[in-house]
Amino acid sequence: MKRFCIIANKEKDPDGRIAKRLAACISEHGGSAYVVAPLVMGTDYCKVDLEPGTECTIILGGDGTFLRGAKVLQASGIPVMGINLGHLGFLTAAEYQDADRAVSQLVNDEYVIEKKSLLKTSRNGVESEILAMNDVVIARSGFSRLIRLKVSVNGQMADNYQGDGVIIATPSGSTGYSLSAGGPVVAPQARTLVITPVCPHMLHARPFVISDEDEIEIEVCSSSRSLEQEATVTVDGDEVMGLSVGDKVTVRRAAAEISVVMLREISFWDRVRGKL
Repeated sequence: MKRFCIIANKEKDPDGRIAKRLAACISEHGGSAYVVAPLVMGTDYCKVDLEPGTECTIILGGDGTFLRGAKVLQASGIPVMGINLGHLGFLTAAEYQDADRAVSQLVNDEYVIEKKSLLKTSRNGVESEILAMNDVVIARSGFSRLIRLKVSVNGQMADNYQGDGVIIATPSGSTGYSLSAGGPVVAPQARTLVITPVCPHMLHARPFVISDEDEIEIEVCSSSRSLEQEATVTVDGDEVMGLSVGDKVTVRRAAAEISVVMLREISFWDRVRGKL
């Protein structure tokens, strides 16, 4: 790879100095780079105009920035790579202090490309345009109360959960909210999805690992104190819709994928040990 686009989190690089330094570093290693308008978190998804010949987009920020930027760029088909300016940075390929070494490996083609699955959702048959790279979460919208959810896989009931909600996670998302809720760590090459209950008020509830070819349906059931808006659906942390009793949310794998650049010298298990 020789031609790069750089996009940064505006909050973490407000004056663009870090992005410019990275562009200069790429130039020193024999590549070329240009910087586009920064990502502003908490706003609607924007469009990034890539110049012809761009071979990779480098996203500067934490995991949240990477998720947002990767999905903005997904339609281009150009691989993306993250350099961490945040805290955990599990999805990113390198820390900023190691950027010089990372750039050297990129321009010398010492990397691997991982294909990341995406999830799409629909409510009562109406599909959302926002795709999930990490997870889809159906969670209670009220304060300090339980919700009841009926979870089915391919039309067959898997379980009824009473608790704070349920997480549908990809392998990438298995190390996020799902892990915090007691879900398993899933290797990135696995073709699976994880269904993880959140704070279930039941002794038998455990996560399920299913095929990513399966279709999951979550129905909001009536509770002892039903409200007009019983639950909410969030996609990679962004709230996309409210749910009432009787609403059904369907989650399935999308046809689209995201190509993510990772460095060869750092394996998935190195990241697990180092970050978690």
